[in-house]
Amino acid sequence: MTIVDQRELLGWLKPEIPSDYEINCSERIDDVDYAVYKQKLNLILSEAMDMFVRCGISDLAMAGDVGVALFTPEGDLVACNVGSYLHVVSSVFPIKYIMRKLRHSQGMTVRGGDFYFCNDPLYGAVHNADQIVMMPIFHNGTLVAWTGATAHTGETGATEPGGMPVTARSRFDEGMKMAPFRIGERYQLRPDLLQMMENYVSRSPRTFMIELRARVSACDRVRIRIQELVQAKGAVFLTGLFRKILVEAETSARARIRGWNDGIYRAVTFTDSIGLEEGLQRVSLTLTKFEDSLVFDFNGTSPEHEGSYHAFPHATAAHAAIYLFGWPFYDLPRSSGTLASCEFKFAPGTALSPSSEATTSNSVMIGSAVMSLLPNCFSKMMFDSPQRELVSAAMGNTGSGYVISGLSQWNVPFSDMLAYPLNTEGGGGKADSDGVDAMGFPWCPSGRASNVEDEEHDYPIICITQKLARDSCGFGRYRGRSGTQMAVTPHHVEHLAQMSISKNSRLHTTQGLFGGYPPRVIPGIVIRNTDLFARWQKGDQEILHDIHDLIMNRSLSGEYMLTTHYRPVQLLKRGDIFVEFSSGGPGYGDVLEREAHSVLADIKQGIISEWVADQVYLVSYDPLTFELDDERTTERRKEARAYRCQKGLPYRRFMRDWEKLRPSEELLRYYGNWPDASPNRDVIRM
Repeated sequence: MTIVDQRELLGWLKPEIPSDYEINCSERIDDVDYAVYKQKLNLILSEAMDMFVRCGISDLAMAGDVGVALFTPEGDLVACNVGSYLHVVSSVFPIKYIMRKLRHSQGMTVRGGDFYFCNDPLYGAVHNADQIVMMPIFHNGTLVAWTGATAHTGETGATEPGGMPVTARSRFDEGMKMAPFRIGERYQLRPDLLQMMENYVSRSPRTFMIELRARVSACDRVRIRIQELVQAKGAVFLTGLFRKILVEAETSARARIRGWNDGIYRAVTFTDSIGLEEGLQRVSLTLTKFEDSLVFDFNGTSPEHEGSYHAFPHATAAHAAIYLFGWPFYDLPRSSGTLASCEFKFAPGTALSPSSEATTSNSVMIGSAVMSLLPNCFSKMMFDSPQRELVSAAMGNTGSGYVISGLSQWNVPFSDMLAYPLNTEGGGGKADSDGVDAMGFPWCPSGRASNVEDEEHDYPIICITQKLARDSCGFGRYRGRSGTQMAVTPHHVEHLAQMSISKNSRLHTTQGLFGGYPPRVIPGIVIRNTDLFARWQKGDQEILHDIHDLIMNRSLSGEYMLTTHYRPVQLLKRGDIFVEFSSGGPGYGDVLEREAHSVLADIKQGIISEWVADQVYLVSYDPLTFELDDERTTERRKEARAYRCQKGLPYRRFMRDWEKLRPSEELLRYYGNWPDASPNRDVIRM
């Protein structure tokens, strides 16, 4: 099997060195034409994006977790319209593979009317559930651009439904993984190859084939509009426009970086699962900022393991892009030029740079740790910069993926991931305000949560409750906002398969900022053999309103099963209930500095419990009238600060005791050697 070295692949993220011809073309474009036609490209991509979403039928496609992009002839990303900023990075590599390896090394001819497909992470995809269709754009026989359309697809033919098998041990368990190859010629998809791909995804062929065609439609719309533009303005103009956008993007990013403090910023976080089972992993980042460049060094991350929570280096860079384009670079072009100032370093053999046979189907799970580390480093670096308003704790970043599979109420085979929990994670507390409740999908900031009615129409389920989850937020001077809870049971069918992809049952990957609390951990809850439908038939409408109250009071009969949040595939019967959670955001600042009246308002809205107000925020009030006892609250907080000072230790004395602490050997199995997380054993894949 011919694959690309991971270091070489990551290097392709840098823009190609421009030719003299490209430079000359860019110098011909005046400022007015540049402003007008740069926006014209954005409008072209917006039109194709709208077509893509409207043609898709999966939950994540309709939620907007897709991307449409435009590239130079050699594969540099010029502009894109994306829901997930992952695709700013991941969409580049397959095109560069075609141009550098297939065309130049193997003599393959790229022609007008071709369509190409790729979903293998070894060639640039984040994981094989993210699939891209690419199309070259020609004018008078000359290649002038590429376009690509990317989306997550809910089935790959893996050992478990949903395309992201939590029990996968190697890439051989992940199902369909295609290196870049031609799936269509002369504007026609090849039926023999479509049949081959359909056989891979036989759990959900209808969704796969419709969304494959949605990608093709989006690409072809971009192709039509670009050819119209070239017909009107000429190929020289388009070449110059592309190059000028890339140069402006890099120049703007470097100017932004210069405004931040030079220095070395470090952060470490942990995950509590490798996918296959529970296991402590460390993800470490050392961020070096000097003048106009950034170096992201992930040395110190735990070694690779037998589970599916791995990410290749380019996928890690893609997860870094989610934060970069969502926050410090939010107003800069989404292009290869913007990331030209960034370098990424990895130690081979870690969870972020594993061997080629490692399973990466759940790379987003370990990748979310990267999304949690960057806000901690950048918030310190930007605190006194012109971007201070962007200082914020991370989003929830749990990525609660709930997969269901079986025959729908329409007697159609399906396998998909429910978008609502993914797209309702809470936002982190900010430097001057609380976060946002149910802010969205950390991987897709612009994504929307599905309506209950849409979920119940498309899938054989009925939603029993759906609301904000009490005490799900991280506490602080400015609190993170709440995630959600949702309880679902099979309906119109006797059973369906269900799988949960997640982490954060023992400890939370996301951390509070400047003294803020992390969000709460998330349990896995299933209630089997309930009397739910019998109670409904009797007219009982208040069976299940809040998950916390249900678990504490056991108000519904059945077998209550409390597990880790991630779960392999299980069979659920009609009336069995599985509970879905999204994470709240972490807090910002000291809890003792939060305004007492804000704490009382949170209680009244059901955001926090009375216990949290009393024991965490130390707010005293009348529980009947909610009248604040300001004097008692001030006294309690003063006592708490005095106690902190009393318990404080000089740094050397603290470290003397701290360095003696060590987790059990059982916990360190996947962590690596203590404390540096260096490899502690060999991993054999079969």
